[in-house]
Amino acid sequence: MQNEKQQAASDGISLRDFVDFFKRNYQLIVGGGVAGLLFSTAYVSVEPNKYEASWQMQMAQANNSNSEEPAALIQRLRMPTAYPVEVQQACGMPDGGEFSEYLGGTLKVEAIKNVTNAVGMKIRVSSPVQAKQCADAIVAMVVAQQRGLIEERLAGRSELILFIEQMLQRDMQLFESLRRNENGSLKYLAKLERINSLNARLDALKEEVLMSTQHPAKVTVPIFVPSKPVPHRLGLLLLLGVSLGLMLGVLYALGRDGWRRAA
Repeated sequence: MQNEKQQAASDGISLRDFVDFFKRNYQLIVGGGVAGLLFSTAYVSVEPNKYEASWQMQMAQANNSNSEEPAALIQRLRMPTAYPVEVQQACGMPDGGEFSEYLGGTLKVEAIKNVTNAVGMKIRVSSPVQAKQCADAIVAMVVAQQRGLIEERLAGRSELILFIEQMLQRDMQLFESLRRNENGSLKYLAKLERINSLNARLDALKEEVLMSTQHPAKVTVPIFVPSKPVPHRLGLLLLLGVSLGLMLGVLYALGRDGWRRAA
């Protein structure tokens, strides 16, 4: 019972101390909140307008599969080295590639829910003209990069096709000789089976090369750039400014009270 009374007294003193602290410093604390509000208002008024371009892209297809998975593309576009000079210039990036992830935070890339072969993209820059130019440059870059990935995957196919065609030519010459002299023999049938196998292999390789070039990366939702700038997040900025101002006011008041007690 005694402990409970002592605890209640302690709680009462703590609450009284808090009330006294606020009475002594309310002007400072409220002043900090007002200063934070004024600062955030001033920031909103001078913050430059941003214009947004948005679109969707489908991955290049090679043999019924993506040349690059959307998640891999998203990760690759994080790196400054993914962007050639033309894209950097079109998007207003500083010379030398000195910018952070996703073109200095101006680019947003995200996977589309329930779609395994496409991504959504948004870019925010200082003018609608630059937004369109930057979006066009990024689209051209992704198309070229994914075409390069397909070409890497098909590396050696041309040489293999040429090699099989040369083998077929030699085998056809031998086959004609066997057909005249040993029609129906085991050698004739074996050569015929080999020629059919080589033809099937050659047709498959040529179809693979052909199909790999017929479905490049492309824009599935056209680039859209509204004429109006992106709205400022006024409410959030004001709330953050007031909260930060109040916090700084409380910290300053605590520090001042501590310094007075120490003195």
